[in-house]
Amino acid sequence: YNSFKVNQEVHVTNTQHTTSQRAPGNLQSLVAADAIMEHVSRTVGRPLEEVMQLNFYKEGDKTPFGDTIGKDGFNWTVPQLFKQLQESTKYQDRKKAVQEYNAKNRWTKKGIAISTVKYPMGTTFYQSGALICVYGDGSVLVSSGGCELGQGLATKVALVVADTLKCDLKKITVGDRDTAKVPNNTCTGGSGTSECSSEAAILAANKVVEALKPYRDGKTWEETCAAAVAGGAQLMQTAFWQNGGTSNTDVYATYGACTSEVMVDVLTGEVRVDRVDILMDLGTQLDAAVDIGQLQGGFVMAMGYLLTEQVMYDDQGTQLNLGTWEYKIPSAYDIPVEFNVSLLKDSPNPVGVKGSKASAEPAMGLVSAVYLSIKDALYAARQQTGAGAAWFPLNLPVTTEAIRGAVGTLDKALVIPGQ
Repeated sequence: YNSFKVNQEVHVTNTQHTTSQRAPGNLQSLVAADAIMEHVSRTVGRPLEEVMQLNFYKEGDKTPFGDTIGKDGFNWTVPQLFKQLQESTKYQDRKKAVQEYNAKNRWTKKGIAISTVKYPMGTTFYQSGALICVYGDGSVLVSSGGCELGQGLATKVALVVADTLKCDLKKITVGDRDTAKVPNNTCTGGSGTSECSSEAAILAANKVVEALKPYRDGKTWEETCAAAVAGGAQLMQTAFWQNGGTSNTDVYATYGACTSEVMVDVLTGEVRVDRVDILMDLGTQLDAAVDIGQLQGGFVMAMGYLLTEQVMYDDQGTQLNLGTWEYKIPSAYDIPVEFNVSLLKDSPNPVGVKGSKASAEPAMGLVSAVYLSIKDALYAARQQTGAGAAWFPLNLPVTTEAIRGAVGTLDKALVIPGQ
C-alpha cells in the first residue's frame, strides 16, 4: 500500500460517541483494504486472489508503519499461508463448483473468496509484573499484572510457570489481579497482555528455580519445597517485564489466511455461511487450545459487525435500536456450518515469548473473506437481474435489506410458475 493514498475529512454529527469494541479501527481498515483489492480485481478483470498476491510484501520491504519485513525477527509467512490454505481446501476446485451451481440456480447463489491478514503487534506498550509464592506442601500461588477476561491469560501463565518450575500443573493457582500485590501494569487489552504476563511470570519462576537448586538432589517436587522451607529459602519471588522492542516500530505481526463459502437467498437476502477455513501463524503457541478458541470467538464476533450489528438513528440523532430485539449480535445459528481452524506448524516467532504470537484480534480481519464471498454471490445474482457484472458498492453491515437492494430483483421477475 505504499502507493495508496487516503484523504480524510472530519464531519460533526448529532449522534453520540461510540465506544471501542475489539480491534477498534483495525477491523474496519482491514476489511476496507480487501474491499479495495476487490474493486481493483473487478476493474482490471483479473481473479481477486491474483491481485492480492501481486500486492503482497516481499522480504526487505518497509511498511508505512516503519517495519522492515524480515528484519530483526519480523518474520513473514503470508505467502506460505495463502498457498497452503488454497491447496488444503481445494480452493480452485470449489470455485469452479460454485460457478456451476450458480449457472443452474436462480434464487440462491453461492460465493467463495479468500483473504489474508497482517496484524502488527506493537508490544512495547505492555508491561507487567508477577509475584510467585511457593509453599511447603508444593502448592504455588501466582499473581500477575494481567486480568483474566475469558481469554485464557491465567491458563497461559499457569502453564509457563509449571513448565519453568518443572512441577505438576495442578500445583499452580493463579490469583486475581490485585494492584496491592502487583502494581503499575498496563491495561489488559489488544491481545498482547497474555504474553507479557507470561514472560513476567517466567522471570519470577526462574528466581524460584535458583532458590530451590540446593534442595533438589533427586527429591520430588513436594519434598524439595518442604526442604527449602525448612532451610529458610526465599520462595517468594517477583519480576517485572517490558518488551524492549527492536529497530521496527512493531515487534512482530500475526498472520493468517481464510477462505469463505456462502449461500445467499436472493429473495430474502439471508446469508448462510456454509464453510470457513482459517490457517493462522501464531508461532509456537503458549496454549494451542486456548488460541484456537480465541480465533474462533474473534472471527464470529467480527461476523456480527459484518452481517447484523447495525446501529440506526432517527433524524434527531436518537438511537433507534437499543436492545437485542432490533440490534442482533451473532448467535449459534450464525456460526459457519463447517468451521475449520488450524495453526501453521514449525514457525516460531523469533521475538515472541517462548516463540508465541498474539491471538484473537488478528483473526477478526479475516472476516473480509465472508464479505468478499457474499459479493461473489451477488455478482452472479446481478447478472441475472440485468444489473451486469461491473463493480458495485456494498456497505457494512451487509444486512438482508442491503443484499436485496444490491440484487435488484424486479417485480416482473417474481412470476409464480403455472400462472
